[in-house]
Amino acid sequence: MAKIVTNIPAEFEQIAAAIGPEDELLTAKELGVLSIFESLKKAPSFEKFPGSTLLRKCHPGRVLCEQGAAGATAFTILTTRDVLRLREVQIKGIRKELEDRAAGRSREELHPQYARMTANDLSKLENEYLREVQQLRPKAEELDRPESKTNVSLRQRATAHLLVNLEGNAARRSLWQRAARWLTGRRLTRKLPKWIAIDGADVNAATKMAPLHEGDLFGEMSCINRAPRSATVAADEECYMLEMLRNVLDMLHSDPAYKEQMDVIYRQRVLENHVRRLSIFENLSDSEFAKLREAIELIEVPTGGIIFEQFDSSDAFYVIRGGLVKVVANAWTQARASEFSAAQWTGLAAEISDTKTSALASKVATALSSPVREAADRIVATKSASEADQATLIAGLNELICNGELHTQFGKTTTDVAMAVDSVAITLAMNDFPDDPKKWSDLESRTFHRLLLELVFANMPRRAVSAGPRRTLSYLGLGDYFGEIGVIANEPRSATVYAYDHPDGGANQRVPDSRTGAVPSRVELVKISKSAFQDLVAASPKLKAKVEAVIAQRKQRSVEQTKTDAWLFFSTQSPEFEQLGLIQGQKLMLIDLNRCTRCNQCVEACVAAHDDGRTRLFLDGPRFENYLVPISCRSCLDPVCMIGCPVGAIHRGDKGEIVIENWCIGCGMCADQCPYGSIQMNPLTKPVELSAQAREALGTESEIKSITEQAVVCDLCSSLPSQSPSCVYACPHDAAMRVHAQDFFLSGRREVAD
Repeated sequence: MAKIVTNIPAEFEQIAAAIGPEDELLTAKELGVLSIFESLKKAPSFEKFPGSTLLRKCHPGRVLCEQGAAGATAFTILTTRDVLRLREVQIKGIRKELEDRAAGRSREELHPQYARMTANDLSKLENEYLREVQQLRPKAEELDRPESKTNVSLRQRATAHLLVNLEGNAARRSLWQRAARWLTGRRLTRKLPKWIAIDGADVNAATKMAPLHEGDLFGEMSCINRAPRSATVAADEECYMLEMLRNVLDMLHSDPAYKEQMDVIYRQRVLENHVRRLSIFENLSDSEFAKLREAIELIEVPTGGIIFEQFDSSDAFYVIRGGLVKVVANAWTQARASEFSAAQWTGLAAEISDTKTSALASKVATALSSPVREAADRIVATKSASEADQATLIAGLNELICNGELHTQFGKTTTDVAMAVDSVAITLAMNDFPDDPKKWSDLESRTFHRLLLELVFANMPRRAVSAGPRRTLSYLGLGDYFGEIGVIANEPRSATVYAYDHPDGGANQRVPDSRTGAVPSRVELVKISKSAFQDLVAASPKLKAKVEAVIAQRKQRSVEQTKTDAWLFFSTQSPEFEQLGLIQGQKLMLIDLNRCTRCNQCVEACVAAHDDGRTRLFLDGPRFENYLVPISCRSCLDPVCMIGCPVGAIHRGDKGEIVIENWCIGCGMCADQCPYGSIQMNPLTKPVELSAQAREALGTESEIKSITEQAVVCDLCSSLPSQSPSCVYACPHDAAMRVHAQDFFLSGRREVAD
C-alpha cells in the first residue's frame, strides 16, 4: 500500500535556533520510546507531520530560547533512561541498514539521516552511540534506585536565566525616592517578590535563575497560550532537548494522561505565583497564602458553557488561566420562588397534572421528573403548596431548564425547532442560534427551555417582565478574576458568566464558531472555594480592605453602565455588535465612512508593503454605525486561527501580530477557523515540492502532494522598519485606523490603538 504524505517537513530552523551539526530529526519509532510519549493512550501520528520534532544536543552555554521572543515550540529535557532507549533503537537501526546494504536488499524504512551517509559514516556513528551508551548506563542504573530519586546533583539539567531588570530605571527611581522622602519624611522602597513565575519554573528574584532538570517540560505555556517566551533558557550541563512544534503539543493535550501531567506542571510551576501575582493577593504572607493551597481546583469549561448564573449561590472565586469569559447582567433563566404568587403555584401544578392539555404541553410535562409530577398532584389535591412541594417544583423546573434536552427532540435543525413550537418569541430568541440544536450553548439551551415553559404553562412567571434586557458588563481574559463580590458579601451571583467564543462572522464565513467542532475552544479556570477565600479575608485586614475596594469599584461600574446613554447601550447590546465579534479586536481595522473618499490609498499601501504584491486588506465587510469593518486581521484576543495547524506555521509575533511562516503547507485550516475571513489562501507562482533528497528519504512508494497555495495574513507591517501599519499611515484623510475594540467601543472614548 502506498503511503500518502500530505505535509512537507516543517522548517524547524526558522522558528528556533539554527539546526546544529549534532541535532537530529527522529523517526516515529524513535520518538515512541521516549517517556513523554510512551505513557500516552494513543501515540501521536508523527508520520503525518514529519519534521515536527527535533532532538537538540546541548553543550554548556547553548541558548534554546530567548526572553521576549515569540513562542512556537515547547521543550522537554530527555532523561538518561530516554537517551539510552533512543540510542539502543538507533544502534539496531544502523546495524539493520548496514546489513541491508551489504545484502543488496531494498530499504523500505530508510532513516532520513542515513540516506546521505556512507557505510563508513554509519559505522562511525554506531561506535559513537555505543560509547555514549556505555557512559550513560551506570548513571541510569544509579538514578533508577529509590534513594537516588531526590539526588539533584546526579541529574542532567539546564538553567533558565531570566533576563529582566526587576529594579527598573535606577536613576528615575532614585530621583522619585528622594522627592518622596523630602515630601513625606519617609524612604520609599519597592518590595520585590521572592519568586517570579516563568514558563517552566519559578525564578529566584535575587539570583534571577532557576534550575530545570531532566524530564522537565518547559515552554509549553508559551507555546499553547501563544505568549512570548518568559525567559532565556541556556544549557548549564551537557544534555539532550526534544523541541516540539505546537501541533505535537495539541495532540498531547488531547490525551487524558498528558492533561493530568500538564495540570501537575501548572500547579508546581505557575499556579501559586499566577494567583499570588494578582493585585488582590500581592501582599499576602507565605502563611496566609498557604491557607489557599489546598482549596485550589483546576477546571475547564467548554465553549458556551455557563460558569455560574445570576442568582446562583456564590460558592467560589475564579481566576482565568486561559480563554475568554463574558459577564452579562439579566441573563438568568432559572426559576426562583420569589417569582411565584400563591395562585401561580396552584395554577402551575394544575397545568402539570392535566393530561388533557396540548401535545406540546404534555410533552413538556412528561419531561419533568416523577417527584415533580407527584408534588403537583399533591398541590392540586390540597389546593395549597407547602414549602417542600414548592422546592420540589422549583428544582424540577430548573433541572429541565439547565440540563434538559427537549430542544434536540423537536427536529434536526433550529428551523425545525422553531416550526415545532410555533412561537414568535422563541423564534426571535433563536435567531442567532447554531443550525444544529445539539451545538447550542448552555445559555442558548437554557433560554429556549425557559421560554418553552412560559409558552406551555400560563402560570409560569414571565422572565422578561422581571429581568429586563440583557446587558454585557465586561469581557475577562488571562489573569483576570471574578466571583469575589458574592463570596465576600455572602450574596447571590450578581451576573451570569460563561465561556465566550468567537461568534458567527456572517453568512459567508466557512466556519461559524468553535461549537461546530472545528476549534477545540475552552476556558481554563482556577477555582478557589468560598470558605477558603472567606477565611483568608477574615485573617488579613489588608486583603479585606482591598477586596472591599474592588467590590465598590465594580458595583459603581455596574451602576454607571446601567445609566449609559442610548447609543452605547445599543452598540454593546445589539445582535449586530455581538455577531460581528468586534470585542475580539486588539488591532481592529476601521474605516470612518464620513471621512473616507474611496481613494484606495490604504489598499495600495498594503500591496506595496509586501514582496508578493498581494493585499492583506479588502475594503469589503460589514458596517457598524459610520464605520466600515474591512476584511483584515484583528489580532484577536483569542486567535482561534492558531489552533490545530499541522506544522505549527502560525503564531504570534513579538508585537502581538499574527505571523504565518513560509513552511505553511496550504491546508487552509487557519483560514477556515478564522471567523472573520481575515486569512487568505494565495496561489503560489511556483509550487513548493520536496527536494530529491527528501523524496529519496520518504521512499519511492510515497505519493507526494505539492504545495500550490499558502495562507497569508496581515502582520501589521511588523517586517517593515517603521513597525506601523502602512494602510493607516497612507490614508490622506485620517479615515483608516487601528483600534483596541474594547476601549474604542465599550468606553465610548474613541481611542486609537498604538
